[in-house]
Amino acid sequence: MDTITTRRNLLCIGTTAAAYAAGASIVTGGIALASQAKGAAPVGVSPGFTHALAALAAAERVSARYQENVYEPTRLRWLAAKDAVPHVVIEPSPVWKMSPTFWSTDHPRAMALAKDLVEDNPRTSKRDDVIRARKLVAADRRRTRAVERVARASGIGAACDESDRLYGLMVEAEDAVCAYPAASLVDLEAKLALFLERDLAQNDGNIDLVLADTRRLLAQEGR
Repeated sequence: MDTITTRRNLLCIGTTAAAYAAGASIVTGGIALASQAKGAAPVGVSPGFTHALAALAAAERVSARYQENVYEPTRLRWLAAKDAVPHVVIEPSPVWKMSPTFWSTDHPRAMALAKDLVEDNPRTSKRDDVIRARKLVAADRRRTRAVERVARASGIGAACDESDRLYGLMVEAEDAVCAYPAASLVDLEAKLALFLERDLAQNDGNIDLVLADTRRLLAQEGR
């Protein structure tokens, strides 16, 4: 994997780790089949590569359990609490022929117009629409602070951090599998199966790792 996209960067609505949970067990469970089909001796994956695959599977299980049991419930509670913080509606000025609910903290265009009115007019302005714009901007600031308090109380920040940490360990374990020097054609087959399962060939450097394995194994056979 090349890049870790954090939960915080995704506003805690990012992809779950569960999508990565099946790969290593699939690879280790069926790796001898191709060799047997060719008539070769049923040689298994080397102990070192088996350990790397097992470490990846373990990291994915831990991450997936955390996503399911802690992160996702916390995220849903946070979203529900955040959505429960009410928006504020300001009655429109007579000069604005808008919907009665247009001037709301829930309306991006209204907020943009209100901020422009506040910024473009002096603080001493007594214009009716400017006064209303100030009220709307102030209400939005108060609501933002309320949403931030809800986030702190929900524990979503800590949940995002732990999710990112576990995902990072999962990435490191997958990178270790990719970088592990294949000790045999069975190891190389296992690595290629993982690449196909997860589309890892697209990642920078992974094809070079496979080429290095292939050249080393060919050299060992005197080719």
